[in-house]
Amino acid sequence: MKISPADNSYATFCDLTTGYRLFYLLREACNAGIIDRVAEHACTTEELVKQCGLRAEEGGRFVESLVNVGLLERYDGQLYLSRFAATYLASTSPENQVHVLEFEELLMENWGQLGKVLRDGQGSLIQERSPDEYQRRLNLFQGAMAEAARVRARELWEALPGLPETGLIIDIGAGDGSYLHEFLTGHPGWQALACDLPDVCNAAQSGSTHPNLRWHPINIIAEHELGQLVEMQRGQASLVVLSNLIHCYSAEENSNLLARLAQLTTADGMVIVHDFYTDGNGFGAMYDLHMLVNTFNGRCYTIPETADLLQQAGLPQHTVLELPSRSHAVIAGRSSSVEAGTSLHLLRTTARQLGFHAAVDLDPVVITIEPWVKAKCSYGCSQYGRKWSCPPHSMGSEEFKELLGCYSRALLVAGQPPLRSFQEQLLELEKAAFLGGFKKALAFSGGPCCWCETCPEDRCTFPEKRRPSLESCGCDVFALAERAGIKMGPLKNSDDFVQYVGLLLVE
Repeated sequence: MKISPADNSYATFCDLTTGYRLFYLLREACNAGIIDRVAEHACTTEELVKQCGLRAEEGGRFVESLVNVGLLERYDGQLYLSRFAATYLASTSPENQVHVLEFEELLMENWGQLGKVLRDGQGSLIQERSPDEYQRRLNLFQGAMAEAARVRARELWEALPGLPETGLIIDIGAGDGSYLHEFLTGHPGWQALACDLPDVCNAAQSGSTHPNLRWHPINIIAEHELGQLVEMQRGQASLVVLSNLIHCYSAEENSNLLARLAQLTTADGMVIVHDFYTDGNGFGAMYDLHMLVNTFNGRCYTIPETADLLQQAGLPQHTVLELPSRSHAVIAGRSSSVEAGTSLHLLRTTARQLGFHAAVDLDPVVITIEPWVKAKCSYGCSQYGRKWSCPPHSMGSEEFKELLGCYSRALLVAGQPPLRSFQEQLLELEKAAFLGGFKKALAFSGGPCCWCETCPEDRCTFPEKRRPSLESCGCDVFALAERAGIKMGPLKNSDDFVQYVGLLLVE
């Protein structure tokens, strides 16, 4: 998460300082057998506590906490799994993340010593493990990565622009092959090559039977092994994928790796670097610290750093996709067609790069138009009748409502003063959307037009820049921001954070 500039609430402070409690709640709900027993059949609290061997008083209170946080649901006295728990916690679910929970607990040991790392340097917490302990941790790591990959692979391939019916995809650091299995499900005409360390390939091959998937054992940091792969597959791959890999290596190692992997691609082929980025969101920034406390030299990169590495590798064109579970994909190639995949994913990323602190896509049907909003413009606003972007000159509520009916997707953005900079950013975002293929892109501003201090009485001086404000069209901006998860409220104190909300109608 990232704390909104407008968020000064004690509730957020409490959420941050007590987040570990939810982790242990999840872990114990699985360890005690509660999740799997409820997955098997509905039962009462008393039956569940007894079946799991818990004390009546303490177990009952724990089960109630699971109901209160939404992991269990109660209907007619019977307990059922919530949709969330059934998806990610039940061991029978194909998307369960039980190994992620187990592995995360190991990682928390080093997080408690973050201060030592800051004083003594990265790698100071890494210690020798016995062969048995090393193998146990490796198994947990591989299990956790495989579970996470099953979810993230689907997000990646759903977000990727249209691909041809046939081609070759090469996954570098393929793990158990989850990304390739998911890809081949949606692209059965493709061939796939999974590359990873020999012991990883051996373990994964035993459970992989897909006829279009081959395995290639390799240590990608060994120059001669990487060279052999390049000679075998040079110029043949339509896609080369590196998922959660570059954060394991230094910039110099990644520069060499990407330069060699670029040689695998066809003339119009692409390299996809899927990872967590420090400038992508708060989760990416925290993941960089995760690498700091748990690895010798791992680190997360920024999106521009990665784009630069890809450009140096001979792949000058790139685009960026933001995925639902907070990762990003930097997609690069030699052809300008790489940039043709502009989508709402890319527009959200562009919005943040322009300086907006929030960008949320939504269906315009949720935008509410209320008569009282324009009434407050008419009675109480000093700009009424003085700005060409404000009533009575601006778009009417009925006209705005009719316009919304022409669109199915929109982007709500939030920014901060100065207002002129905010409105300039909105115009840049509208331009990026239009050039990206969204011919209907149209922006609506927050606050009155600021291009002139005083508008001439007879005409607008800058009609090409003028955009109506949402309030002037009758939009309930507070309700819209709340629906989008953007925290807003009246300014009560002189030091309260001022923010503006704008809308981009997209398609």
